[in-house]
Amino acid sequence: MSQLSPAGHMAATLLLILLASAAAAAVSADQQVSACQNDIDALWRSCKQFVQKEGPKMPPSEDCCKTIKALDAHASCICDYVGSPDARNKLDLDKVFFVTKQCGVTVPKGCAATHVKIKTCLPVT
Repeated sequence: MSQLSPAGHMAATLLLILLASAAAAAVSADQQVSACQNDIDALWRSCKQFVQKEGPKMPPSEDCCKTIKALDAHASCICDYVGSPDARNKLDLDKVFFVTKQCGVTVPKGCAATHVKIKTCLPVT
């Protein structure tokens, strides 16, 4: 059985580190996707009646606002979803922006604008 040279040990160690890093990145990406879906599910449970296409425009519940404020840190995930074809089939975007304004949350500039050309993508003041 042959022994690895010091350079061979270093190369093997670097390869193991790279493989471990790649595996950790894949797990992290999966966790981010899962966390994003959990955020969307939480918003749908708490705010559905206030943002769905059917029904009147009405102020959101306290629970809906709490959920929106808690998820404000994950705005990019939510913005991506709001601009998706799935969301456009379910949501009334005028109601979405009305609800966020009522809850005191500013919609990030350009949110959903890459998917949906609407004027309400500008920050809510």
